[in-house]
Amino acid sequence: MPTGPSEVVPYLHDVQYGAAPVLLDELVEKATAQLRARFTELDPLTALRRALE
Repeated sequence: MPTGPSEVVPYLHDVQYGAAPVLLDELVEKATAQLRARFTELDPLTALRRALE
């Protein structure tokens, strides 16, 4: 998990593109929960969308 908000999108990009397609639902659920707990100033879904760009 990244240490600062500016590192979230690049980190998620690498994780999403490295994950097996069958695990993406689980990845999104876990990443959303972790982002909400650790970076309350970020919207997890927006970060995940940006990582897919």
